Amino acid sequence: MDLDKSSDEEQIEHVPDGTASNGKALFMLLKAFVGTGVVFLPRSFVSGGLIFSICLMVFIASLCLIAFQLLIKAQMITGGDYGEMGFAAAYLIFVSENLGLVVDQLSHCNRAFPSNIFIWLALLIVIPITWVRKIAKLSWNAIIADVFILFGLISIIYFTSDQITHNGPGPNLRMINSSDFALMIGTAVYSFEGIGMVVPIIQGMKRPDQFPRVLTLGIIICTCLFVVTGSLGYVAYGENTKASVVSNLPPYDSLAITVQLLYAIAMILTSPFMLYPPLNIIERGIFGKNHSGRLHWKYKWGKNIVRAIIPIVCAAVSYGVGSGGLDKFVALVGSLCCMPLCFTFPGMFHFKITKNRWAKFGDVIMVLWGIGIMIFTVYINVRSWVVPAESSAEPSNSICPL
Repeated sequence: MDLDKSSDEEQIEHVPDGTASNGKALFMLLKAFVGTGVVFLPRSFVSGGLIFSICLMVFIASLCLIAFQLLIKAQMITGGDYGEMGFAAAYLIFVSENLGLVVDQLSHCNRAFPSNIFIWLALLIVIPITWVRKIAKLSWNAIIADVFILFGLISIIYFTSDQITHNGPGPNLRMINSSDFALMIGTAVYSFEGIGMVVPIIQGMKRPDQFPRVLTLGIIICTCLFVVTGSLGYVAYGENTKASVVSNLPPYDSLAITVQLLYAIAMILTSPFMLYPPLNIIERGIFGKNHSGRLHWKYKWGKNIVRAIIPIVCAAVSYGVGSGGLDKFVALVGSLCCMPLCFTFPGMFHFKITKNRWAKFGDVIMVLWGIGIMIFTVYINVRSWVVPAESSAEPSNSICPL
């Protein structure tokens, strides 16, 4: 999960400062990076092609490793911003899609309302959770979500491997997709969504000087997992791979239904964490630092209203995008929100602290790369919405006859 460490009452202590071993730091790093982005990778491999996507994942991972090293030297946290709202919106689309599939299968295609209604129903859980001021009290949410996600990933690898073994590769596999590859770039960066946890983890280590080695190992493990999951999903289902590979699991299979349901629950439990950074910023902007809800009920309920409005805004965006545009929306979030965090900001922060001329030159290159690739991928992404014919059409998520 991506939990941002702040200096106020919403702070969460993952490990006491200076007590975490290298093994525990590695576990926290994997926990931060292995989240929802991995289930969107197989569809992004459709956009990039098998060989290009694998090479791109390795390239992006290498750049992220360099950027994270710069961030460590700068000793700054870049996680808290409005971009986290994009993750929450993508999560809500994912929730509605999965719950719709579950209800379709359990009701034999006789559900009473469309799946996007689940976006609004999820708010009945998300909003009350955002009213909890201290994230530490919600640690059980993160633990449950992590268990569900781990179970889901193991099941996905099992189902995709079984599909390839018994039915062979999916249709129309491409090694390189020259027309839609930019969509793959956004999703690839989206996968490395745990940058906000890098500095909090290093601050909690017994031996911070060994964190670069831990970080390198963590990035290698994550990249291998991302490549395996993305490759297996794409090879198994080919051009029929859906925005979330969870939607490709066999219909009316009890294990598949369980995975879809548990993944949806995991996303509902995770969404509030993604909203805490922008909520903190917005609350401070509206109420200031000295108007605590403990001082007067009107401040408390004023903040509660804000904490209800923000999830509603995310839900409205999710409802407007719909499950049919989930793959493009994830790529857009990756381009707009993740690229600045992964490339631009670390380079800017390191530029301010280093005295080495060549290091400054490298920082400038990193910043220009982040800005340039963000503009390019956003342009391609927006064009794919405006001119859908130029982009690979995503197969329908419904298992029911039209």
